[in-house]
Amino acid sequence: MRAIFVFVAISCLCFATPAAAQITAFHAGIARLAVPTQAEAQPPFDTLVWYPAPVEETPWQIGPFTITASQNTAIATGQFPVILLSHGGGRTGGNPYLLGDLSARLARAGFIVVAPFHGKTQFLQRPQQVGAAFAAVMTDPRFKSHVAVNRTGMLGFSLGGAVALTLAGGMPNARHLAAYCATHPDDTQSCNVGPGGGNAAPTAPSPGGTALPRLPVKSLVLLDPLAMLFQRDELAAVTMPILLVRPQQSRLGEDNVRLLMTSLPQPPQLRPVAGGHFIFTDICSPALRAEAPEVCEDAAGIDRAAIHADFSAVIVDFFRNTL
Repeated sequence: MRAIFVFVAISCLCFATPAAAQITAFHAGIARLAVPTQAEAQPPFDTLVWYPAPVEETPWQIGPFTITASQNTAIATGQFPVILLSHGGGRTGGNPYLLGDLSARLARAGFIVVAPFHGKTQFLQRPQQVGAAFAAVMTDPRFKSHVAVNRTGMLGFSLGGAVALTLAGGMPNARHLAAYCATHPDDTQSCNVGPGGGNAAPTAPSPGGTALPRLPVKSLVLLDPLAMLFQRDELAAVTMPILLVRPQQSRLGEDNVRLLMTSLPQPPQLRPVAGGHFIFTDICSPALRAEAPEVCEDAAGIDRAAIHADFSAVIVDFFRNTL
């Protein structure tokens, strides 16, 4: 672990946060779209769309989440690059509202963020959902003329990182993950990744089954991603620029980082941040803290708000430079 982060500390001298970078050019708007079913095995689902808006934000509440974006307001004039977002899985299946702060910051910086609700769908359905959500946005009357289709990036958190790698050309290998988990029983965050937790590892596509979707993503941001579904040969087609953000106190196995650093055709830019695996999720309300304390609790001395401001600026700068 120390060896990786000594390397990271040195490499980050050349990848400093753009302290003076302006990441706010707009306000944030948000809409929720219904995405129709794509196949018998794929039920309808919803997707959030965060987007640049010209008007002041009106915060609102949904369940335990405070959303700092105006609902269904007009989109700003112009065309904007798109960031596809895949959230994590785990016991509840995950929720894109947990990454609302980062999504709103990207919208204010001039990006359209498409974040489907994966629910408790298993891994192989999630790339299909991202593709269907993207298609729904590109045909929606509010957004279709504002989408810069040839400037598409993707952001994946945890299990969403495996989704991002798959959509970018990776070939998931469930047997490799199973072999890893058999010899690393202590790495529960890598091996209990499916909805419901427990022994819910992703499965591989069956021979002759539905082909995995591919999307024309030009760059990826991976937030503490699950990578043990892949080996070197299975990542050969993932050639675009990648920013890998790794929490220094993450409990997701270090081999996930090592694999990406040594197996991708183009090694990712590796950025350490303080905190644990859930440092990327929003600052928790009392209601969310009571409902999901494992997502909300940080170690002593961790300032989640300051860390969000830092890595958000880095992510905005990365997407601006690669899309």
